[in-house]
Amino acid sequence: MSKAQIGSGLSLGVNVGRAFKHLGLLEQLEQIAAPIKLTRYKTPDGRVLGEMKNSLPGDIAQGVIRPVFHRFLADTLGADNVRLGKKLTRFEQDGSEVTADFEDGSSARGEVLIGADGFGSVVRKQLLGDSEPRNAGYRTRRGVVETEAAKEGLFEIMIGNGQRFLYYPVGRWWMYWTASTNESPGAREEPDEIRSKVLDRFGNWAEPARTLVQATEDSRLFVAETYDRNPVRRWGEGRVTLLGDAAHPMTWDRGQGASQAIEGAVLLAKQLSQGGDRATALRAWEAQRIRRTSKLVRFSRQIGRIQQSESGLVRIYREKLMLPMMTKRAAKTGPKDLMVDY
Repeated sequence: MSKAQIGSGLSLGVNVGRAFKHLGLLEQLEQIAAPIKLTRYKTPDGRVLGEMKNSLPGDIAQGVIRPVFHRFLADTLGADNVRLGKKLTRFEQDGSEVTADFEDGSSARGEVLIGADGFGSVVRKQLLGDSEPRNAGYRTRRGVVETEAAKEGLFEIMIGNGQRFLYYPVGRWWMYWTASTNESPGAREEPDEIRSKVLDRFGNWAEPARTLVQATEDSRLFVAETYDRNPVRRWGEGRVTLLGDAAHPMTWDRGQGASQAIEGAVLLAKQLSQGGDRATALRAWEAQRIRRTSKLVRFSRQIGRIQQSESGLVRIYREKLMLPMMTKRAAKTGPKDLMVDY
């Protein structure tokens, strides 16, 4: 894999595996991704707090490198069906179609417009107005490293005092790691600064934290802030709606940001394939999706608050009650809360 192919990682839950199975593309996805079999929670000194299954019989959780996944999607759709390099500026709709205008002066018309244009969505701004995102209060420094440990299929999360270090496989030989610390948004950092800060704060944590960070090449180090938005009661109007981070941006703590976008896209396609009035179909889909994603936005936020907390009382609750009970229950059932029928 070339350096140009390396980017941040994505965790794809069992709901995504089931979605790609529905599309007949699961085997192709498995060629570029890595199975995540088990999640394990630990203290910084390596004491295990609990573990639980990530996959169920026939339904597999996976990790994948983001740009590799993007290329897979584009190649699967085919060059004739994907037009890249366009920047949306505005849209208009009438009774039968929607017109999308782009920065280069071109436009496109269609029966519906799905605003899947990310966290800073132009479609969302025109539909719902501008609003400030919520900063979660923790910054992440991340990396992708080549290691045989990726074959173990382990998602490990070490939780300390206002800090977390986690890692999971994103390819047959590739591991993605994240070091999260309570910080306000900051300036861009160079690779040597990223590595130095992570080693300073996590270098004495249980292995493989230090080994993963030290082995990561400069070109594979990143820094990112953590944001989300409060859930809203509507996503669309007429023949226009929102999808993914444009609709329900959530923190990474539940690992469902990308997964919910994919799940929503497959269910939206199913809804539209039934025919009928397009605006009615979009509202019916939204009615189902807004409730589910709003719960996950709040749940992800709650997980982040608890796991990043510096409170001694919260740490005791986390280590003695919450994680042991949660993993014990999930060890029996697996991630059933993520299951959905397509």
